[in-house]
Amino acid sequence: MSANGTKILLVSEREPEMPDLISALSDGGLHAVDLVRAAEADAQRFLSDGRYDAMLVSLFSSDATAFDTIARLRDHAPDVPIVALSAEEDDAVAVRALKAGAQECIGGDRTNGAMLVRAIRYAIERHQLQMALRAMALVDDLTGLYNRRGFQTLARQHMKMADRMRKRVSHIFVDLDGLKEINDMLGHREGDLALIETADLLKETFRETDIIARIGGDEFVVLALETVGLAQEHWVTRLQENLTRRNERPERRYRLSLSMGIAYYDPDFPCPLDDLLDRADALMYEQKRTKRPSSPGGTPALPTRYSASGARGVAPRAD
Repeated sequence: MSANGTKILLVSEREPEMPDLISALSDGGLHAVDLVRAAEADAQRFLSDGRYDAMLVSLFSSDATAFDTIARLRDHAPDVPIVALSAEEDDAVAVRALKAGAQECIGGDRTNGAMLVRAIRYAIERHQLQMALRAMALVDDLTGLYNRRGFQTLARQHMKMADRMRKRVSHIFVDLDGLKEINDMLGHREGDLALIETADLLKETFRETDIIARIGGDEFVVLALETVGLAQEHWVTRLQENLTRRNERPERRYRLSLSMGIAYYDPDFPCPLDDLLDRADALMYEQKRTKRPSSPGGTPALPTRYSASGARGVAPRAD
C-alpha cells in the first residue's frame, strides 16, 4: 500500500455494492482508499490503464465461469492480489476461489470492515512474499538475469502471445567465448566479472520487454518479440557495435568475445520451445567453430537456414 493511499479495483456487475464497501473499508481503518468499480468485461482494460494495490472480485454464483473470471484476471495482472467476495460462507467456494488464483476469500457479510480490511492486507502481504520467493527461484544470483526456469516460464507465455498477435519471435543464443581461459589466466573472480559484463551488454542491446536469461555457465539466451522495422540484422549490428565499443576501452585486460545463433518462432509453423533453443544452440556452435583464435566476437549474419520444424535460424559468421 502506497503512502498516497490504497487503490482497489472492484470487479462487480452491481454498482450498489460501492457505498457499502467504501463504508466497510473506512470502518475497518482503511480511510485513504480509492475504490474503482469495473464490470467483468472492462476489468482487464482498467488493469492495463492503471496501477492497483488489490482487486475485489464479487462472486454471485458458484459455477465455473465465476472462477474462470478470477483465473483470467490473475493471468492478466499477476502482480495484483485478488480477494474474492462470495455471497455465502461456503468452504468449497473458498477453496475453488483460492485454486483459481485468489489470495483470500470472504464469504457472507462483506460489510464487516475489520474482516474485509484484514483480508486485503493479508492478501497484499502474502502476495508480495510469494512474488519475492518466485523472483528468487527464477533469477540468476550472479547476473540478475532470469535463470533457465525463469526463461522457460516467461518464454512460453510470450510464445502464446505471439500466436495471438501473429508475430514472430527471435530466440537468440549467446555464448561467452573463452571463459575457461579467463578463469585459468586471471582467476574465477575475473570470470564472474566477464559474465556480469556480458549480462550488462545484453541488457544494453535489447529492450526492456525482451526476455534475457543466463541458462548455463557461459550461455545466455534472449527472446525478442519482433516488431515492424526490427529484423534480426538490427540485433546483430547493435550487439556488435556495443561489443566493439566495450573492447575499445584502454583499461581492458582482454577482449570480450561472443558467439551467437538465432532461431525464429513462426506462429504459422509452431514448434516447441526446446526445439527452438536446440536450433539456436546448434547455430551458435557453428559460428564458434568457424572463428579464428584472434577473431573478435559478433559479426554480420550468414545466409538464412531453415530447420525441419519450419522455424528459421541464422548464425552470425566470424570474421
